[in-house]
Amino acid sequence: MRACVVVLMALLLGGFAYPGHVARASDDLCRSGSLAKARVSASVRLEHERRTHTKVVSRLTVRVPSTWTYATGLLLGEDSEAYRRAMRCLLRGPGTQYTWWDEWRSRAPRITAEKDAVKVRVDFYAWADDQGMTYVGPWDVEIGKDHWRIRLNPSEALRRARWTSVVVDPGSSSAIMAKPRPATGEGDTGLVWRQKPRQAMPAVDVRLNPAWQRSWAAQDDRLRFLTTSVSGELLWDWSLAVLVLGAAARTRRAGTLTPNETTHVTTAARWAWLYLAISLVNRGEDVLYRLLGDHFRIDSWNNDLQAYHGLFVGLVLGWVLLVFGRPRPTVWLAGAVLTAPVLAVAVRPERFGLTAHAFLLEDTDDNAIAALFAAAGSVFALLLLGTAATGWRLARSAGLISPRSPRTPGGPNEPRDLTLRHAAPLIVLTVGIIGLCVGITRERNWQRASWLSAHGDAAYGIAHVKALGSELTWFSTISTDWWLTYDWILIGLAILAVLRARAHRFAASPQDPDRIDELWMLLFFPSMVGLGLGWFVNNGVVSWLWVFVNLGALQLVIVLSRGKGVLDRPLQRSGAPLRDALDEPRRHDLLDRARRFREVHAKLRRLDQGQSDDEAHSRRVYERELRGLHRWQAPSGAADKLPTDISVVDAALALGPHAAWWENGRRAALLAGLIGLPVSALLVWTENLRGEFLTTTLHYGFGLPGVLMGFVYWEVTWAGAGFLLGALWRRLPGRRGPVRSLPITAAFALPIGLDAIGNWFTRQGQTNLALYAAAMLLVMTLTGMALDLDTFRGERRYWQSRLGLLLSIYQMRYFSLQMAYLFAQLIAFLTLWQFFTDNAGPPEPRVGTSGGAEGS
Repeated sequence: MRACVVVLMALLLGGFAYPGHVARASDDLCRSGSLAKARVSASVRLEHERRTHTKVVSRLTVRVPSTWTYATGLLLGEDSEAYRRAMRCLLRGPGTQYTWWDEWRSRAPRITAEKDAVKVRVDFYAWADDQGMTYVGPWDVEIGKDHWRIRLNPSEALRRARWTSVVVDPGSSSAIMAKPRPATGEGDTGLVWRQKPRQAMPAVDVRLNPAWQRSWAAQDDRLRFLTTSVSGELLWDWSLAVLVLGAAARTRRAGTLTPNETTHVTTAARWAWLYLAISLVNRGEDVLYRLLGDHFRIDSWNNDLQAYHGLFVGLVLGWVLLVFGRPRPTVWLAGAVLTAPVLAVAVRPERFGLTAHAFLLEDTDDNAIAALFAAAGSVFALLLLGTAATGWRLARSAGLISPRSPRTPGGPNEPRDLTLRHAAPLIVLTVGIIGLCVGITRERNWQRASWLSAHGDAAYGIAHVKALGSELTWFSTISTDWWLTYDWILIGLAILAVLRARAHRFAASPQDPDRIDELWMLLFFPSMVGLGLGWFVNNGVVSWLWVFVNLGALQLVIVLSRGKGVLDRPLQRSGAPLRDALDEPRRHDLLDRARRFREVHAKLRRLDQGQSDDEAHSRRVYERELRGLHRWQAPSGAADKLPTDISVVDAALALGPHAAWWENGRRAALLAGLIGLPVSALLVWTENLRGEFLTTTLHYGFGLPGVLMGFVYWEVTWAGAGFLLGALWRRLPGRRGPVRSLPITAAFALPIGLDAIGNWFTRQGQTNLALYAAAMLLVMTLTGMALDLDTFRGERRYWQSRLGLLLSIYQMRYFSLQMAYLFAQLIAFLTLWQFFTDNAGPPEPRVGTSGGAEGS
């Protein structure tokens, strides 16, 4: 081994000492002498606008003479070694192993056979998202702190060719230096060089000054930018947790709580404290390792050790979640079983053939790989088990898990516990699928980066195993980070559990939420509905402000809606609010009157059209009956009348489908989730499965599981918004569901509008923001119509279809307007969807803190 190292060092030093030897080696391996007659053109363009990161787009076109030894190899398939060898000579060099992680191909190289030549055109692109050198095609792009530099550096085989055109287009960035002097310009900002006869290839070197927005976006790997960004994410989590703690204290001071309320308020407060700690550990560890490595020069705190410590971090977080979940003893035993292989590998890795930091060696045997795989998989399984235990406890408290039937007739219902027989297979299957998908994405990414390497060389296999082994070692860290980006669901469930406890604090559930209920709804909105916005120039330093923006948006809606609902209108004689005269015992009477009201109006319409029924009455008789339906009783029992412009149908619709706000919220959440299924699918396709977003999904992150979690995210968003719509139903202005849905949509759209202003200022793309707002408007409109329909569900058996019942409820004058309004929304949504699907996507997805899709 030592002799091999000596020989390798001698070759490297000899190559650096005698550059001429490199050229001769290139001649021997790539036969570059035959490429002197080749014709080459190269271009590079920097696309800055409407993006977070600058996109570097390159095109290389080579007309290779057929006399070149490897020309025929270009005509073979991409999987053939002859093709790789020929393309290596044109794009890389005489070596056999090249792994370029930053370079991406827009499409497969276009090979065209011509007379006496083979034309090759290759399109590349890269992203200026980190400082340092980026290699894309024949170009070296150096991303510096203040300036960027672009240099032409083709393979040795093409240096003798005739360069017919070299174009550098810096885009909106200003070029401050260009060597040699350009021959001409192209377009508004392009610089063009052409090789003159009997002159060498132009050694193009351009220095440019990018806009501050694109320059800052490419510095997120610096400690200063990393610290500020992570601080913004931490402040998001901490702001929400502190607000929950404040709401818990406010609830305790508001009055005497029932035991059930006390339990759930205490649980929410305890989870808020844990949420603070988990967020600090999960988000702060990256900054800690960078700080120790960069400032204190502690060599042991490097990336290898961070991945190694990721086993312990995942283990601790998994047990924290498991303890909070309070599962059955069998679940505790399963946690202990999962802990054993992790401790065995982490404490004594050398026993399994691993290094001191649990990394794989190049010659690691299968037992070491199996041991590391078992440890990483066990950590992730424990994290899933802890999340399942905590989520089960909170979801059960929120009423999302139905209790078990009583064992004895007439006995109380028993809470349903998380059972290992159901959880264990699901967790094992989930870990297996996620591990497989991660392996597929990493393998696909490796194949992309090493597509021109000689696959038959032993060095290729060694590098391949080393790369995949590194990914396996880091699985415990990246899986923990990825999974805990969705921990906002747990705090949302804790808030929902408090709302449920308050709704059931009395024998008869209240019809309307009080001020304390509204306070918890305000916290529910940013955690489960609002998007994770506020990311500018790839930095989340101000993202935490959107917690308060979401709070303020919903609070503004509640304040502006107060006193403007149908139930807030005064009765004609007593002046009492209509809500005080519509108690639940009179609901049946009101629905009967509403049905008769619609029947009489139908008869009046037929009379207006010149038609008559078998028992036709005069218009005056029908009008007298309508006036009778309008009579009502005041809360005191005295005779009164409904408000002048409010019909019995309006009053019935204002009550909602159920008696209490909690039941209305639950029903609306279910309807919104079902209605949002196709919308979620469209948004997930837009965010993950089209254009360059698909490239990101296939090569980064977790692949298919990430797509599925995106679908779950949107379903939670629709359900959360629907819950607020139903819970606030009686207070929202408007006579029909589509109008009542507008305030909730406005609260969702206001933070999006502020984020769009920030994107405009930083000159980055708006991604799908308008599409998100349009999707929310569509889902909420349909949910409002469904709630109106559900209010009269008792009449469903008398109608052939729900559409007929809906037509009767809205009546012709309202139905046509509602349908026109709905069709306008559909057209707007599809137009926006088509517009955004035609645009390119980001280099990598940004992981938000509590929501939403954040593109670059």
